[in-house]
Amino acid sequence: MKAYLGIDPGSASGCIAMIFKIEDQTRYKTIEFSKYTTKEWLEELRSYISHTDCTAILEKVHGMPGMGVASISAFMKNVGNIEMALLALGIPFKEVTPQTWMKYYNLKKEKDESKTDWKRRLREHLQRIMPDFKVTNDTADAMLIANYAMQHEDLPNIRP
Repeated sequence: MKAYLGIDPGSASGCIAMIFKIEDQTRYKTIEFSKYTTKEWLEELRSYISHTDCTAILEKVHGMPGMGVASISAFMKNVGNIEMALLALGIPFKEVTPQTWMKYYNLKKEKDESKTDWKRRLREHLQRIMPDFKVTNDTADAMLIANYAMQHEDLPNIRP
């Protein structure tokens, strides 16, 4: 069994999406950070990836203009928790910028496009490529990243 993980580290709406390839079957699982404590999502991740060959991509993020100090602190704490979880579980991972994975899907946000319309486009695109997956705003980015990981398995890992 092979697992492909896509991780959107958003502090409140972040998610770990997993695609499992088992022979000719594909299964999906998500861990939405808003539904778990850090300890709970770590244990959930551990239960799904134990004894599984994994490829993971963590979205490479940074603070954005207009974010408050508390928001940036919570966001970066979440990124650190994710990196430590991946290292502790022995999951090799790569960091990819949002621009890189979005370019692969040709999903660049248009200049005058509202965030709502752009997020809708992301959800619709994911639903087209994964019709069996129930897409939400909180899971779309992470699952697109997981699919990107599956398509780019040959990218070198940046962390052991």
